Amino acid sequence: MQVWTLLFLMGSLLAGNAMANNEKIIFGYIEKATLVDKDLMLSAKLDTGAKSASLNATNISEIEINGKPYLQFTVPSKEGDIQFKCEYVGEVNIKVRAGEAQVNPLIRKSIQRPVVLMRIKLAGKEQVIRVNLTNRKRFIYPLLLGREAIIAFKGLIDPSLKYTFRIEKMEKP
Repeated sequence: MQVWTLLFLMGSLLAGNAMANNEKIIFGYIEKATLVDKDLMLSAKLDTGAKSASLNATNISEIEINGKPYLQFTVPSKEGDIQFKCEYVGEVNIKVRAGEAQVNPLIRKSIQRPVVLMRIKLAGKEQVIRVNLTNRKRFIYPLLLGREAIIAFKGLIDPSLKYTFRIEKMEKP
């Protein structure tokens, strides 16, 4: 009898894990996100039209820590200018937007931005996300989370919501 009880409990645990994997978080198009390393909470726009995440950063410079390339940069916030040091993982090509760069759009249609790894907390869950750094002062939200981040957080976007999220169990086809 104990063997059957043990098998039942193990099966229940496995089924529970499988159900947890089917959970999706429904985010509003604007949410509060925390840059974990400095416990800095920012408003973030969740944008399925963008592939990558982007953070408002200034004074970006390359440094080396333990033989690895890092970027140090400043994130302007309501709490003041916060200094970060994050692992540098390369660059990403971004389409040039009107007024974003002083380049001839007939010659160059993209710019390169540095990319770092950052721990971001959203809806109580933490993920390490690739984030490109740029001056976003002309935008309302200092942090943009694109498809890669939304997928990492197992999220769906409800554009009618702001500053709220809920967890839904999704049926797999």
